[in-house]
Amino acid sequence: MSVGNAAFVMRILHVCESLIGGPASYLEEILPYQIQKFGADKVALLAPANHRESIAASINCFVGTYERTGRNFRSILALALAIRKSIKRHDPDIVHLHSSLAGAIGRVIVRGMLRRPRVVYCAHCWAFDRPRSTAFTQFCALVERNLSRLTDAIVNISSHEEPLLRKAGFSLNNAKLIVSGIKDLASPPDARPPVTDHRAPLRLLFVGRLDSQKGIDLLLRDFALLKPGRATLRIVGAKIVDKGDLIIPPEVELLGWVPRDTLPALFGNFDALVMPSRWEGMPLLAIEALRSGLPLVCSNHGAFPYFIKDGVNGVLMDINTSGFLDSALTILENTDRPAMSAAARATYVAMFRQEQMNRDLIGLYDSLVQTTSQSKRAPTLQSRPMKAERMIGHRAVGESRQ
Repeated sequence: MSVGNAAFVMRILHVCESLIGGPASYLEEILPYQIQKFGADKVALLAPANHRESIAASINCFVGTYERTGRNFRSILALALAIRKSIKRHDPDIVHLHSSLAGAIGRVIVRGMLRRPRVVYCAHCWAFDRPRSTAFTQFCALVERNLSRLTDAIVNISSHEEPLLRKAGFSLNNAKLIVSGIKDLASPPDARPPVTDHRAPLRLLFVGRLDSQKGIDLLLRDFALLKPGRATLRIVGAKIVDKGDLIIPPEVELLGWVPRDTLPALFGNFDALVMPSRWEGMPLLAIEALRSGLPLVCSNHGAFPYFIKDGVNGVLMDINTSGFLDSALTILENTDRPAMSAAARATYVAMFRQEQMNRDLIGLYDSLVQTTSQSKRAPTLQSRPMKAERMIGHRAVGESRQ
């Protein structure tokens, strides 16, 4: 790639305020591609020190860390200082900010710098995308709308987001749809065998944060209303945000977190993945289930209605209605489940392949850097290769290379 008349390799800095769950999974899909294209020394990640192990050890780019003890003033200040330090150190062409808090702090920090890299922001799940409008959601929309003016590009990861932003009064001039995708399995799943015993309990799996956003309280409430023996439920995950206690019935098995690479094998032991989310962006977990041919039993909020066809590749639930799980299981029991499994896998193949997402992201980065080459930043960019070479092999305190 070239900018102006000087050839150079693009530098990219990714910033996360939290890695646990979706952000780590998303980065594990895009970082290897970017490292392969530009080199491990041209791609960097800034993340909390205590989340460092959430990223696969095979990802060998620079990883800068900062101390995070929660969503408090000290941690926010530490993140702000770490973002500024990382930008000065890596001199990136692109700063890719992931999720709301990193997005807010990162855009303010970049705005105050003399030499500004291009800023790409992905909310992953918009804070104001809730079932009900409240003072909090209106405030979040106001903040995000104003911050969008400090953003060179907003990455929407599902078709659900454009109408959401339009309704919230955003200008969509800098918004681009790049649908999330994941790499296919080395051995795609075989067709599921026909169901021979319709009297057997349906085997349900929940994976994710045990927080109100994910609707785990609603699931446990509705599961308790089922007739005994109707279904079994296994839960993978733990609390991350919410402080209150959950009452887990004795017949529900809580497994804690499991490594992401064990999920495909785990999926093969269940009839459906249950996702009763109150609000959601484009959860990679849903794509992982579809890739394995595991149907989704999910809420009708967020992105789900854009890719789940009720009774075909999954079941949509109205989580605001008591007894939603019983109604969903009735549909599941009366459906050709092997055909539903095949339809789930076909949805992944048609919509959520990793290759297109990665090509589109690089195309977006490239368009932003090419635009920069025509601005006053061009002379600075032409002098970058020598400076970049001097940074190789030097690592700041708190950074590591896997």
